[in-house]
Amino acid sequence: MAAEERICLVDGTNMFFRAFHALPPLTTGRGLPTGAVYGLASMLAKLIRESPEAVIIVVVDAKGKTFRSEIDPSYKANRSPTPPELREQIPWIKRLVPALGLPLVEISGVEADDVIGTLATQAQAAGHPVDIVTSDKDMMQLVAPGVQLVDTMKDQVSGLAEVEKKFGTTPDHVVEVQGLMGDSVDNIPGVRGIGEKTAKRLIEHFGTIDAIYERPDEIETLGLRGAAGIRRKLEDGHADALRSRDLATIRRDVDVKLDLEAFARRDADPAELGPLVEELEFNKLLGDFLAAAGPRSAPATPAQLESVGSKEFLSALAEDRPAAVALAVDAGGACLGACLAREGSALACRELPAALVDTIASDRGEAVFVEDWKALLHAAGQAAEPPAATGRVVDVGLLSYVLDPSRRGHDATALARDRLGRSVPAQRDSDPFERSAAVASALLELGPLLEEELAAAGAAAESVYRDMELPLVPVLAEMEAAGIGVDPKVLEAAGEEFRARGETLQAEIYEIAGEEFNIGSTKQLREILFEKLGLPTKGVKKGKTGYSVDADVLAKLAEASPIAQKIVEHRGLAKLNSTYVSGLLDLADGSKPRIHTRFNQTVAATGRLSSSDPNLQNIPIRTEEGRRIRRAFVAGRGKLFVAADYSQIELRVLAHLTGDPVLVRAFREQEDIHRRTAAEVFDVDPVFVSGDMRRQAKVINFGILYGMGPQRLSRELAISRAEAGGIIERYFERYGSVKTFVDRVVSEGRESGYVETMFGRRRPLPDLAAKQPGLRQAAERMAWNSPIQVTAADIIKLAMLGVARRLREEDCGAEMLLQVHDELFFEVPKDEADALAALVQSEMEGVAELAVPLVAEPKKGRNWAEMS
Repeated sequence: MAAEERICLVDGTNMFFRAFHALPPLTTGRGLPTGAVYGLASMLAKLIRESPEAVIIVVVDAKGKTFRSEIDPSYKANRSPTPPELREQIPWIKRLVPALGLPLVEISGVEADDVIGTLATQAQAAGHPVDIVTSDKDMMQLVAPGVQLVDTMKDQVSGLAEVEKKFGTTPDHVVEVQGLMGDSVDNIPGVRGIGEKTAKRLIEHFGTIDAIYERPDEIETLGLRGAAGIRRKLEDGHADALRSRDLATIRRDVDVKLDLEAFARRDADPAELGPLVEELEFNKLLGDFLAAAGPRSAPATPAQLESVGSKEFLSALAEDRPAAVALAVDAGGACLGACLAREGSALACRELPAALVDTIASDRGEAVFVEDWKALLHAAGQAAEPPAATGRVVDVGLLSYVLDPSRRGHDATALARDRLGRSVPAQRDSDPFERSAAVASALLELGPLLEEELAAAGAAAESVYRDMELPLVPVLAEMEAAGIGVDPKVLEAAGEEFRARGETLQAEIYEIAGEEFNIGSTKQLREILFEKLGLPTKGVKKGKTGYSVDADVLAKLAEASPIAQKIVEHRGLAKLNSTYVSGLLDLADGSKPRIHTRFNQTVAATGRLSSSDPNLQNIPIRTEEGRRIRRAFVAGRGKLFVAADYSQIELRVLAHLTGDPVLVRAFREQEDIHRRTAAEVFDVDPVFVSGDMRRQAKVINFGILYGMGPQRLSRELAISRAEAGGIIERYFERYGSVKTFVDRVVSEGRESGYVETMFGRRRPLPDLAAKQPGLRQAAERMAWNSPIQVTAADIIKLAMLGVARRLREEDCGAEMLLQVHDELFFEVPKDEADALAALVQSEMEGVAELAVPLVAEPKKGRNWAEMS
């Protein structure tokens, strides 16, 4: 190894503790605190990437007392006990550092500083440049030609000049200053009454503590204020000064050798790093290192990949159960074929067999594990006519989602990385069939593993997967294949109108601002609003670059500022134009264009379906601009749209789960629930409830569902916090069963680590036991909302399954097109519209047995706007 090889000595203990206090509290899905480990891991990952040739050595304090405790038993005695959530993270360092391929050094009887001092001295003597990664100012005594301190968090480097500026002396005299001034953090006493400024001046003149005591008469010649008193303090504190210097001095003679071969950087160890990435949930942070490390056990691709024809492939699929199936898809999305994994080998079929889906969905043999059943249906061209049964199909992504809906990625690549420590080759970097075989091989292990975990979760959780999520896959595939009709001319007209309105708003904004500027530029917008126009900044978030001009800030400013109001409107029009006019026009081609959205089952932790490419669930409904967009969605010739929307489903679920007599009676007697709440909270007869009181009650009803506190309610209702607190208190007094329910759910969730819906779906909430109040309170709000919101999501899914079954039985020519929150949307021949509306209403209202009636409100129209 060359003499000029850079040596990077990382003060692991310093960076670990610093990260804990600098970063917000982080926890895994299972409640393990990880903030300090994450900070250290981030820093190490950055060092590894930016210093590929450097020798990186991580040094940490060993357990037990050091020689400094023998010098002074009170050394570091005034430090607060290590917080439990920090202590819990310490063992992870000793696993993480070696797993990344870096040496970890800890030596009993000394501190990390002493080990670093010794290694730095040896490295400098051998001609190596040295970086000491730390934020500890005590390390400045180690700075020398070729040795510098690097603070990665502040991106600062401290060399000879910086040390002299900080201590007023050279690095070798830093401990002399520290011996006089002491260090309250480490309980180093110094000389009582001698502060930093005086200590620096004394050492600047004398050079050492010993010289001060050899020539004490010179103290009074330095022009120090109160020189006589300083001399007395020094005389009284002679022993303290010498002891403090000894305590502050970093040793350079520890029994450790800079063995560059032993300390050489190794490849990351997949056997160690894989489980760590999974347990710490550092998928994004360390995923690249894990992928580069390769598999930790069996290779990602089976040993043999054999190409076969369709007949042989189907025969193997029918006979070799259990098996895993994965599709090979090229970069353009064209399906090339399928791979079938079996122990030690894989079969590749270069074309998709026509009977592939039917063979997979049959009940013959054991399970077939697939990554994404819906994607397979689309690839096989059978999404429009999916099988009525799923047979022994096991959708591994759905399994993962049901087990842990909070997890970010449920695809085979992420699951193989996190659960198996296995790297699946990227599609762009490999032959598609090799990648497909790697995916299939991983699924072969993941499937049984996740099935076992699902069984351990109980019969209710198994039912959520087998009776709800999996049967919904072909229904969603059919909806995606059907799409929804769109009229490009209506979209183009809306776009022209939006552009014209946007130009008018832009001119009005420029006029108020007194100049033209880029409305989309955060920097220019900030300068106009806060510097030139002087809009109030109280309560406005401020970052490193200045005040925020995000949507929340502008919405707040818009309440009293015309320019902010116009900017909000301008932004909204621009977004509508780009997302729903230009975006939809790009997707609308052909003489009878249809838009095909994608429904995502494994994205929202609440169990809700989401829509993407394009998102058809978020088109504004209450604005005229949103209605203009919806007008472009049209039924086909001779057809109508029919939709049915659940009425106040979450409040009805709340009534059922709590059994609150007031809520139950109100829904059973078909009362206006918001008027009833207003009557209860404001203590008036329902006939005397004003429109404003009902509006406030509506905010309260839905706010309670989401755990709204007094502060948020006060903002929503524009009332004082005290008034808002009083309203919430009265609500829980009148709806006592709701309060009991909230307390019980939070308590049970804290004990079990999860909350459960009416149908047995679980949502893990480990932060219910968090020690940090912010994390715990957020988890508590999710805890009492989840059984309500997620149960409502499950009800709409069950309704979709029921309606889909009836549509197959009735064969009325109707197609289910969309699910938008609590609404189902269909297209049907005109003469069947009334019958379909009755069918859908019947299925939706009868799908679940609650203590209160479910109510679905049907409607029909030629375009989507008519359905609002």
